[in-house]
Amino acid sequence: MKKFTKSLALSLMLLLVATNYMSAQQILYVDRDGSFQSPDIYTDDWQFIQPALDEMWYEYEYYEVEDLALDGPDEAYMSDYPIVFWFTGEAWQNSETMTQNDEFNLLLYLQLDNGTLLLSSQDYLYDRYGSYGIFSSGEFPYDILGLNEVVQDVWNIELPNPDTANILGVEGSCTEGMAFTVFDIYTEEVTDDGLYIDDFILHQGDDLLEIIFPDPNGIGAYQYDAGNYKLIFTTVSIAAIVDLDDRIDILNRSIAWLLGTTNTNAIKMEQTDMVVYPNPATTSVQIGCKHTMEEMWITNSTGQEVDHFNIDNNKFKINTAAYNPGIYFVKVKTENGFTLDRLIVE
Repeated sequence: MKKFTKSLALSLMLLLVATNYMSAQQILYVDRDGSFQSPDIYTDDWQFIQPALDEMWYEYEYYEVEDLALDGPDEAYMSDYPIVFWFTGEAWQNSETMTQNDEFNLLLYLQLDNGTLLLSSQDYLYDRYGSYGIFSSGEFPYDILGLNEVVQDVWNIELPNPDTANILGVEGSCTEGMAFTVFDIYTEEVTDDGLYIDDFILHQGDDLLEIIFPDPNGIGAYQYDAGNYKLIFTTVSIAAIVDLDDRIDILNRSIAWLLGTTNTNAIKMEQTDMVVYPNPATTSVQIGCKHTMEEMWITNSTGQEVDHFNIDNNKFKINTAAYNPGIYFVKVKTENGFTLDRLIVE
């Protein structure tokens, strides 16, 4: 009887630990693939991702953006989740993959909440930045995603081209040793969009996935440890991975890396309670704060007050078009006290 009691207690304890672990690792899956709004135009990626998630040990919440003209979850919503998995399917235009507000909310989530992001999007860059090849300071891909240079749409996976591509996990990355195939899930009777993969030429992270067929060889995904947040950006669609076991494997490895199992060198960044973006600014600047802002003062380099605002939000946008070029200071009052940061206007 004593042995049975001890065994039962141990089992209950292990169950409690496992339950707490899974709850603590809850993942938010943000679906911007457009299939709810336009099922005859856009393929439903969730039908390929959900079976993999249901075989894994992590709890998750599914958040579908039903109208792609609207924003996805804001920073306050995402702050409850240690990982956000954002996927966009074959959406490719008019900020369908991510709005400007989405970019800023993700910036706040990553920098203020030490969040982690898994971004699976073949056309986010094409959608938001057209034919961009090189990114610079003041742009979300450079400042937050750590992306310097890309060549878009290097691989077009659809007939009459090969409608499959072979991918290898890069040595030293969390996908090392993986080898799998992706298939064009986006060309159907109604639509003819195809599977597209970008070639990441230069970035601040570590190469993750290498395309070895069709030619040329190149990098379609990378992992980036910024010090106070981590992310994986892949233009190799996770939904398009042919084998379910491979989909499960890459999700498990990605989540494990995002949660802290990394051998890469982190670029250490100072933690902050406030974000001023972009900085330097030209015509406008957005201020985001971890806590609700009550008041804000803008002063110039000599301490003279330039602007004052009463606020009841954790986000605020300022028109800086009338500001003279120079250095300014942003002072914010919250329920936790005062926060100060520098703003440069060009």
